[in-house]
Amino acid sequence: MKKSIIGALFAASLLVAGVSTANAANINDTTAITFNTGTTSAGFSGAFGLGSTGKTFLENYTFSFPSTFDVTSAVISIALGATSAVNISSFTLTGNGQTFTGTETVSGSAVQVWNLTAANLASGAYTLSVLGNVLGSTGGSFGGNINISPVPEASTTAMMLGGLALVGFAATRRRRNNVAPLGMLPA
Repeated sequence: MKKSIIGALFAASLLVAGVSTANAANINDTTAITFNTGTTSAGFSGAFGLGSTGKTFLENYTFSFPSTFDVTSAVISIALGATSAVNISSFTLTGNGQTFTGTETVSGSAVQVWNLTAANLASGAYTLSVLGNVLGSTGGSFGGNINISPVPEASTTAMMLGGLALVGFAATRRRRNNVAPLGMLPA
């Protein structure tokens, strides 16, 4: 009988320890960002509910782009007093062996804004990461947007400049052929 009571107490203590460990665990999620056909802008967000107060979060948003591109992105958190609040401590973009770090442009007790810009990124897979802490008694949230601008390849730019030169040459030649020499104006 004593063995079963001791075993039950041991099992109960393991259960309590497991729950305590689960509550102290950090929040790590990865979500894919999908750009709709014909668009180069997408939104992302993170929300943390009741019971997440005091936890650290790392939210990763993955995407890939098939050609060279420029990127601008921003993330914002708005605190609703002590009830709903997060503190973002870093905002980064990593991929192809490079890391770009965002800068905090607005920092206050109620609003926090981070911006990130990177140019001439090679095609491939990238991860946008938001790291911070949940401060609100009922959790907190943040939201963001990412914009991608394709960069024309050098051959495309060269073909465009060649085409413009050809159009300019044709216009100049046409103008020369349509203008009468000075001594030959009709009376």
